[in-house]
Amino acid sequence: MLKKRKKEDFLFAKEIIKEIDSSKNLSEREFSKKLFFWAKHFGLDSIPSFPFILSCAKNPSKKVISLLSIKPTRSLSGVQVVAVMLPPFPCPGECIYCPSSLEDKKSPKSYTGFEPSTLRAQRLNYDAYQIVLNRINQLDATGNFANKIELIFQGSSFTALPKKQQESVVKKSLDAVCGKVSSSFSEAKLNSEKSKRRVVGITFETRPDLCSESQIKGMLDLGGTRVEIGVQNPSDAIYEKIKRGHTVEDVILSTKRLKDSSFKVLYHLMPGLPGSDYKSDLKNMKMVFKNPDFKPDMVKFYPCLVIKGTKLYDDWKKGLYSPLLEETAVKLFVELKSSLPKWVRVMRVERDIPGNVIEAGIKKTNLRQIIEERMKAEGKVCNCIRCREVGLSSRGKRFDFEKELSKAKLRTEFYDASSGEEAFISIESKNHLFGFLRLRNPSSPFLKQITPQTALVRELHVYGRGIPLGEREDSVSSQHQGLGTQLMNEAEKIAKERFGSNKVVVISGLGVREYYKKKFNYKKEEPFMSKKI
Repeated sequence: MLKKRKKEDFLFAKEIIKEIDSSKNLSEREFSKKLFFWAKHFGLDSIPSFPFILSCAKNPSKKVISLLSIKPTRSLSGVQVVAVMLPPFPCPGECIYCPSSLEDKKSPKSYTGFEPSTLRAQRLNYDAYQIVLNRINQLDATGNFANKIELIFQGSSFTALPKKQQESVVKKSLDAVCGKVSSSFSEAKLNSEKSKRRVVGITFETRPDLCSESQIKGMLDLGGTRVEIGVQNPSDAIYEKIKRGHTVEDVILSTKRLKDSSFKVLYHLMPGLPGSDYKSDLKNMKMVFKNPDFKPDMVKFYPCLVIKGTKLYDDWKKGLYSPLLEETAVKLFVELKSSLPKWVRVMRVERDIPGNVIEAGIKKTNLRQIIEERMKAEGKVCNCIRCREVGLSSRGKRFDFEKELSKAKLRTEFYDASSGEEAFISIESKNHLFGFLRLRNPSSPFLKQITPQTALVRELHVYGRGIPLGEREDSVSSQHQGLGTQLMNEAEKIAKERFGSNKVVVISGLGVREYYKKKFNYKKEEPFMSKKI
């Protein structure tokens, strides 16, 4: 039920907005004092919420938006993530730890039905259009304006869905972002290229054994830019024990196919599975980032949990399985994160499952914070992208953006991966990453658009608070300040001089195609943007 607002609430909001706009450097402490002062002045029993204050600003300034955003971390990477939960659909896997829904099979496989994104989807009857629209409105209301959006399709395995259903759910999502209903999928993609809100990336979750050449082509045709695959723990012995249903060779082959098609690849890794222990988890997961057969671009760690209704729950009750303890997990992640290469990004270290649903395993929801505090105490540092990107690495600190940027240098790290060669090109200072580009010399491309002489730009990312395309936010964000141009110029140079390429292909989000067209003279070559060099 919405709270009925009094006249004094609106007067309070007006004064707070004035205070923010008139101040030069308003500290958190000073801001708190002003909040209490005006609340007392207008006789308020409690301080109105930040979203309400923000809604009272007709044309909020950048300072107002920055200070009143409830969860600024969501936009510090410059892109808002909108999760679209797919309706329940059979998955070919029979994993013994998979919850498969705790609500009479009403939620997608591998989800309990109590995750925030699942609850939202259930409330909206799994209507992709309504799910996306609802999430965008929520983000806007909290000051995290969704101008650049990454869509992530979650639940079951996307490529196991019938093609018509795949196209339908993506089309509805694109229509919601664009604010108009298209008559066809082709029209939806065209609308996405020039809409006010832009889809800068589309991610699909699936299994390693559901990434055939035709399935990869299908994901590209739908506008896909990243694929998340459940690798869990690369061991055939463990796969057999947990009834995973695929092999390590499937992981290696799917990773190679995806990278050779310009996709970004994210692994889901699961320490604490039956058949593993601390030593084998650490060995196998370190190997993932060292063995060229793997080397994902990003990773999500999901410690194995015991959920009621699973085969693993039965084994746990019988004393046949012991879950990963918090202290062991922290020790594992501290050791693992301190050894990660600079080209990987750790997206998560645990799943978003309520503690009351977990029968055994790690129930704390702030595991990342605990790990970071332990690393700091032990003098260890994580060099992953997330820990260095300028928006997050400078959060809560006094930060002179221009001064730090002046110290930044263009760097390139070459490494072998999936039988090809990767170039991780970055602009970074000692402690802050401002932007990066992933360039690949493919191994065995199977798409007609990609020849052996074609270099692949698999990712271009410049970090900072999200700002509209075409606008510039002085001394606050590194986006749109020519960093992307530096990275692209260096990529084309490396492609030509080191790789011997005569063409560059970019796996571009639908809403970023115009950027590559106008800025770098790339042309549309579905499903990519390409250029002869």
